Amino acid sequence: MNMKRCLSASILLMLSLEGALLVAGNPSAAATIRLPSDTQVAAAPARPWKCCDLAPCTRSIPPICHCADEVEQCDTACKNCVPSTAHPSLFVCNDRYVGYPGPICRPWNCCDLAPCTKSIPPICRCEDEVDQCAATCKDCAASTSDPSRHVCQDIFRGWPGPMCTVEGN
Repeated sequence: MNMKRCLSASILLMLSLEGALLVAGNPSAAATIRLPSDTQVAAAPARPWKCCDLAPCTRSIPPICHCADEVEQCDTACKNCVPSTAHPSLFVCNDRYVGYPGPICRPWNCCDLAPCTKSIPPICRCEDEVDQCAATCKDCAASTSDPSRHVCQDIFRGWPGPMCTVEGN
């Protein structure tokens, strides 16, 4: 036991002496501390889509994502816009993006009453009557039951998202 302790102490002493010699031989090395901000890093390219609801990503850090949303027209930043295999009249941006996929595209923030088709992805509407439609809603109309309330008339391809009200236990 004493032999092992003596041997490990000797190794540590030799390593620390070598480190001290390196610093003594180059005094500026001890005074220089490099920070991640010291290196010149190129700015990441912009996402090839403004928003995305269905973004398969790798589990790496940072993730590598692509937007699998089926849209009528790809964003202008998309370089590889291809027809959808499921719906030839729609398109999918096949660009890969290193980083998080960004904001979602739903025309509402949350929805309690969302009738959807059974297709995958579903096609949904939000029939909630609200004081004011979300900023992402393109067609906000007055409610038929109460003209002071509004309903977003947009049709959305994808899952309806979270509910607005939390059910009590």
